[in-house]
Amino acid sequence: MKQRLFPILILGVVILACIAFYFGGGYTEYNLAYIFSFVFLLFYALFSASTILEKIVQIIIYALVMVVQILFNTLVLRSLFENNGIIGCLCRLLGILFIFIPIIIKQIFFYRRNGFPFCVLGEYPALTYSELMSNKNEIASKIEKLKSTGQVLSKAHLQEILHDLPRHSSFSYINNGSLTAEYFQKAAESFNDGFIYLVITQTKSASSEVIGLFTNRLFNHVSLSFDRDLQTIISYNGGEKIKPPGLNPELLEHLTEKTGASIMLYQLPATRQQKKTMLNKVQEINNEGSAYNLIGLVFKFSRKPNIMFCSQFTYTMLEIAGLNYFEQKAARVRPTDFIELDYYRKLQFVDRIVLDNGDNAYEEENS
Repeated sequence: MKQRLFPILILGVVILACIAFYFGGGYTEYNLAYIFSFVFLLFYALFSASTILEKIVQIIIYALVMVVQILFNTLVLRSLFENNGIIGCLCRLLGILFIFIPIIIKQIFFYRRNGFPFCVLGEYPALTYSELMSNKNEIASKIEKLKSTGQVLSKAHLQEILHDLPRHSSFSYINNGSLTAEYFQKAAESFNDGFIYLVITQTKSASSEVIGLFTNRLFNHVSLSFDRDLQTIISYNGGEKIKPPGLNPELLEHLTEKTGASIMLYQLPATRQQKKTMLNKVQEINNEGSAYNLIGLVFKFSRKPNIMFCSQFTYTMLEIAGLNYFEQKAARVRPTDFIELDYYRKLQFVDRIVLDNGDNAYEEENS
């Protein structure tokens, strides 16, 4: 009973401390928490059953993490702490989460079954330091991934994402009528071409790059087009800061405006009636309203039917028309699933489209 009670008490203290930091802490208090975390793990490493080399490596890693924490807190979060809106709340939450980064690193890479006298998280299989050192190639790849992660989580990217968050709503419709009568006319004119088109994009936007850290995929956006010339592209997106996040039309030049962006275009056989069914549903959403399902990216649910993210919307449209060629809950579908889960080869590759930055022209590679 005592063995079970101790972790519960520790967890309770941690939760209370996090609440206190959230409501009463500033950037100085967060820096002190990062320093305290380092000091705690410093002594933890010194008194653990590890070799001298392992202890030195652990201490160096914890020190580097602390430096990164303090720099990020001072250079990025400090200027946003005074914001009383959602940005300020997110910054405080992010600051709290950063406190646990060195502890997570310790549990993943330096956990020892017979090391320190107690382990709050219990005993479970983990990658030890010795196993880690035995595979230099894996270490090198991890280092490269950390470097790319640092580039993605740059100050500019994070500030862009944080400033865009207040535009979103995951609980009510904020987008209405973004598609015009002209759009629906163009889409209807393509009913007889026999295909619906999937536009899978590597946009290189800040949000897409961050999503890529979790999906481990380069292509993190998917759209639908009713015509081959891509004049009727639609999806759920942020609205390019012009329209509210939700169901919006998309332009090819916007999808590939970032350096290194590219598009993979596929076609899926569809009858006139199936395309009409999809367009009717699109018109219904356009009239009722929509919003981008930002929370659903993490928690995989929708508060209302028309609150979706891009792959959730695309799968829903295919499912409504009876064109879904794999079974999955719409809220769990990723953009690359449309390719990776195409076991029966229903999709037909059409083009790879990239922006030639030399003359601002599009380059197409036909199949």
